[in-house]
Amino acid sequence: MHAGAHLPSSSGSQERAPRKNLFLAAAIEADALKVPVRIRNLSEGGAMLDGSVLPRTGTPLILRRAEIEVPARVVWQGEGRCGVAFDHSAVTVDEWISGNRIATFDGYRGQARVDAIQEAVRGGAALPAEPAPHPAAPAMADLGERLVEEVFLVRELLNSLGERLVEDPHVIARHLEALQNLDRASQILEHLGSILGAEDPGAAAQAVVMQDLRARLLRPSSANDG
Repeated sequence: MHAGAHLPSSSGSQERAPRKNLFLAAAIEADALKVPVRIRNLSEGGAMLDGSVLPRTGTPLILRRAEIEVPARVVWQGEGRCGVAFDHSAVTVDEWISGNRIATFDGYRGQARVDAIQEAVRGGAALPAEPAPHPAAPAMADLGERLVEEVFLVRELLNSLGERLVEDPHVIARHLEALQNLDRASQILEHLGSILGAEDPGAAAQAVVMQDLRARLLRPSSANDG
C-alpha cells in the first residue's frame, strides 16, 4: 500500500477521519521491538509512521510520544512506512503534537471545559478530582531518546533542502557532487539515529550497509596507541 493509502476503519464501511501531515518523533513497542519512529500523518483514529524497523501487518503495539501513550495495531506496512489504527481515539491531534494531554471535564476541552465546570458548580454537582500532574522526570533520563529525535530531525531538514535544490536543473548541473554529499549525509544520519535508538547499538552498527561508515564506527580503539 502506498504512502497516501487510507487506513481501513474498524467497521470496514466508514471513511477515515481527516488527517494532518506532520513530522513528529515518537516510539513504538511491539513484543520485544522498541524503536524510534516518525509520525508522518495523523488523525484521531490512526497514523502513518516511518522508521528503519517496523512491525508486520496485524501486529499490536503501543505508540508513545512524551506522555501520550495509545495502543494500536498495524493495518499495512511497506517501503519503510506503516499505517496503524488506534484502539481508541481519545487523543486529539493537538495533544499528539504537544505530547501532553489536554485537561478535560465531562468530555469537554478548553473554554467548553470551563463552561461545563461552571454549569456543574451552579447546579450543585460534585466535581471529580483533577488528575494528578504527570511527574517530571530528571532532564537527563530521556537524553538518549531526545538525541535520536534530534538526529532524525536534522536528517529531515537535509532531505527537505535536497528536495528543493534538485528542482532547479542549474543547481544540479553546477553542484552535483555537493548534492550527492547532502544525500550521503542524510543516509549517515539515518544509520546513526537507528544505532542510537537500538537496544543493542553494537549489533546495529555491524548491520550498517554503508561500508565506509561501518568501518569508521567499528574501527579499533586508539586509546592505547602510542
